[in-house]
Amino acid sequence: MNQKGHSFNPTLILTACYVFVFILVASYVFIYQVVPFEGAVNDSVLNALITFAALLAAVVSTAVFSHYHPEDHPRKVWLNIAIGCWFWFLSEAIWGVYYFYFEEVPTPSLADVGWAVGYVFFAIAIYYQYILILPSRQKRIRNIIYGVSAAVLILPLLALSVMHIFTLENYINYLYPTADLAVGISGLTLVYFFRGGMLMRPWIGMVVFGISDFFYAWSVQVGIYEWSVQNGNLFTLFADSSYLFAYLFLTLGFVHHWILINYGLRGNQK
Repeated sequence: MNQKGHSFNPTLILTACYVFVFILVASYVFIYQVVPFEGAVNDSVLNALITFAALLAAVVSTAVFSHYHPEDHPRKVWLNIAIGCWFWFLSEAIWGVYYFYFEEVPTPSLADVGWAVGYVFFAIAIYYQYILILPSRQKRIRNIIYGVSAAVLILPLLALSVMHIFTLENYINYLYPTADLAVGISGLTLVYFFRGGMLMRPWIGMVVFGISDFFYAWSVQVGIYEWSVQNGNLFTLFADSSYLFAYLFLTLGFVHHWILINYGLRGNQK
């Protein structure tokens, strides 16, 4: 019997998770390409897979949070990460319901509110994580986070205005990748202090989100996305499946962290 009463082999857990992720991605690609369901139903099934992936991220991050006791300092970090993930799951669910009933989702919508609130909690999580390792610089860290948040809000506005393509929809579409990259890079910078490879995975997931969101926003802006949809091009498959992959990558990062805190490095227990 290993530490804390865990009798599961962490290698088997990871293997099962990777196989499950592969099955989800393969199912998404199959449904996307073959279109086994009629019309909007096929799209709704694809949306449901993404919503399910968001749910997985929320559940696993909550499992990590529940591992810590109230007096444990990382508890605040993971509380905010979990809350952010749950808001994102709710947004995905709301977006899916919108699409199912109306076959078109307005921008902005109620789903955008949930995503925006999620970013706030991710920023709070980063703040708590930074002050855990740099407690003497708490005020400076807070000011930096305020500054980065302001830059995230302003940069898309300036860029779109300079290019004379500013609309509220474009602003929101470009705000997401900017925020994703800000959160992801902040997290990776944090991990640099730790020199911890396994701790990088959740924050790399946020960078993957940034790349996926930017790719989508750019392709919609220049018209490639719509052209690809009309011509059955693989471009849209990549753009849409990368979003699913981002959620699953984030979830795998959480799983790795859960294994780290429950089984130790390399899954070894004393």
